Amino acid sequence: MSSNLSGLIDLLTTKLTYLNQRQAVLAENVANADTPGYKELDVKPFTFGDALKQADVGMTVTDPRHIVPASMAGVNAKTIEVKDTETLANGNSVDIESQMMEVSKNNVDYQTMTAVYHKMTGLFKIAIKGSAS
Repeated sequence: MSSNLSGLIDLLTTKLTYLNQRQAVLAENVANADTPGYKELDVKPFTFGDALKQADVGMTVTDPRHIVPASMAGVNAKTIEVKDTETLANGNSVDIESQMMEVSKNNVDYQTMTAVYHKMTGLFKIAIKGSAS
């Protein structure tokens, strides 16, 4: 049972890491909305299926000096160029309105995952203390 809870926390942490990475990429897109030749970027989409496959690797890093296998480096570490966007005359493909909508959606997802994470840690505290006080 404890490994299942640990796996769920790892999954939530992976999703939060993905959302942080995506926020950074979206912010870079917005910052470069007027840069000639800049191509809109995004992060490889997060899927719980991929995260679950990774969670079942069976390997753990027990020392910070260990080399982390690529399979454990993060489900969504890959930044990709967005292909289905219109390119302006200056070569820039960033649509500021769509980027701001994506930033907003990413923020809502992050707040949701953070709330779930805090609820889980609150339940652990209750379990450890033995009461809700």
